[in-house]
Amino acid sequence: MLVLLMFSGAASAHSCVLPLPDGGEDHPSPPSLKGKILSASPKQVVIQTTDDRVPRPVNIALDTELYTVYGGGFEPEALRAGQHAIIWFRGCTKPKEGTPVAAVLQLCSLAAEPCSS
Repeated sequence: MLVLLMFSGAASAHSCVLPLPDGGEDHPSPPSLKGKILSASPKQVVIQTTDDRVPRPVNIALDTELYTVYGGGFEPEALRAGQHAIIWFRGCTKPKEGTPVAAVLQLCSLAAEPCSS
């Protein structure tokens, strides 16, 4: 019984809570990446991060949730260079190998506008 409780506590300590399109009761995990889109296609974006300003590719999958910070959804074809994005990777962590896949990609605006603080 004690072992089961230890494993259950360890699992919840590393849980990944993704944001919901129209907000929600749960507080999401911190984003994996924030920055400005340098290049975009329906299957991948390259983000210049706000922290270290390093270009980082992120794959877009068929199940990636795409919406603005205001909750409106959009199609991957609407992704453009210059847009500001907030991204949560699958599992909220960068994979050890390969290009990370976005679980959620939020745009601050469909126009090239930064997120308000």
